[in-house]
Amino acid sequence: MALLIKLYQKLHLNVYRIVMGVGFIAAAAMVLATPVQLPDPDDWANYLGVRNFSEGKFTVDGYTVYRQSMEVGKEGGILLQYLPVDKYNKKFALEKAPGYIFYLVPFYKAGIVRWGNVLLALGTVIVTYILLKRLRDEKAAMIGGLLTLFTPIGLVMMNRIYMDTYASLAFLAIGAGLYLYYHLERGRLKPWRGGMLLFFGFFFIVYSVISRYTNAPIAVVFGLHWLITGIIDWRKGRSAAFSWNLVSVILGIGLPAAILMVYDHFVFGSALKYSYAISPYPIKFAFQYFGQVDPYGQSIVNQILIYNGEGYARNLLIGFPLLIIGIPGFIFLLYQKAFRRRVDPNGKWGSLSTELPGDILWVFTGWFVCVFGLYWGYEWTAGIIKGGGMVIFDRFLLPGLFPIIIVCALVMARFPYKVLVPALAVLIAFGAMFYLQWNNASLHILPDWVTYRTLESRWPGHGFAPWTSWDIMFGKWGK
Repeated sequence: MALLIKLYQKLHLNVYRIVMGVGFIAAAAMVLATPVQLPDPDDWANYLGVRNFSEGKFTVDGYTVYRQSMEVGKEGGILLQYLPVDKYNKKFALEKAPGYIFYLVPFYKAGIVRWGNVLLALGTVIVTYILLKRLRDEKAAMIGGLLTLFTPIGLVMMNRIYMDTYASLAFLAIGAGLYLYYHLERGRLKPWRGGMLLFFGFFFIVYSVISRYTNAPIAVVFGLHWLITGIIDWRKGRSAAFSWNLVSVILGIGLPAAILMVYDHFVFGSALKYSYAISPYPIKFAFQYFGQVDPYGQSIVNQILIYNGEGYARNLLIGFPLLIIGIPGFIFLLYQKAFRRRVDPNGKWGSLSTELPGDILWVFTGWFVCVFGLYWGYEWTAGIIKGGGMVIFDRFLLPGLFPIIIVCALVMARFPYKVLVPALAVLIAFGAMFYLQWNNASLHILPDWVTYRTLESRWPGHGFAPWTSWDIMFGKWGK
């Protein structure tokens, strides 16, 4: 034993980094060794988007859509999200945000499309590791990296390469991690280094928005945080690098925004018109129905919240089992911030609030609400029994993973190893087993209901909710 310790000390082996590396290789190998799944119309629309974009076709004609629809149908899929741009149905465009498609095109042309998400996973894990090491230590960093890799819904969406879901998390997490690292180190960074971190931080945050538009509220939270802390620093006389930082932020936001505006101008005829403006599908949120009732006089907002609530907790805990630790961790941190005098800052748990500064905790709280609160009010999932099952429901929530990871890692780093190791093993094993059973329906490692998937409408005879414009046109009430 003494010999092994001396060898360890001599070689300066970092066990945490080794475990992290092995974990990343295992997760990537598992995803790459299993077939790509394209179970939903979204997958097929994005697949054709990548293919068409790679040929320089941002729009296609009606015949091409018909031909590609037949091609998708032969593979057991359905094409719904290439939509007409003009009233003559001569020009069709992708309903989805273009950011992820642009990212994936080089991988597709090189014949290594599946490595697109693997590279994003690597970037996410590296940034998560660096940030957690700065907040606490490498033990917490290792825990955070492993949780990032083996969260069930994360593994599933890493496989589904033609969905923008994993990218909507990865771009956001990479940008947020770089920005938060800048924020923590801004007093010690040289202006040009701080400026670079700010530029790339905001670039990736905003690029996540042009990959998934509903990340926009989270980007606003970060923008407000930078603005408020900048004003505070200025009032305290720490504004020497403000001009440099302002240019970095403007460029970081401006470049991806310019990409989107040029695309929208070319495809839809206006830089201010975006793809979902042409969508006929029920993709609104509860707040857009305030004060409105359905034809039976029932509140639409209440129905959306109640129906989504039926499967919310179940789907959430299957897809994000680490919330069992993360939610109590969030509540405990908020309690510590609210009642500082009752907490010993030097204690094992009291020091948790010093590791995660209060302003970052409030950013995470806003982030959490902007994802989990927003999609609780999503009308599309409200129209499906139990939200369609874990994967269909939780894929919308994946961008909210990063703050949960950070809190969980800081909490679990305090566990003794006799508790930490089994807890990590259970979370990793459950994630792996869920992924394998989801990818291969013939496997029955877990109960079948865990990976259950349904697209059964809540209203028999209606494809979507009866109050939607689609159903009024094509459902029972429209006949």
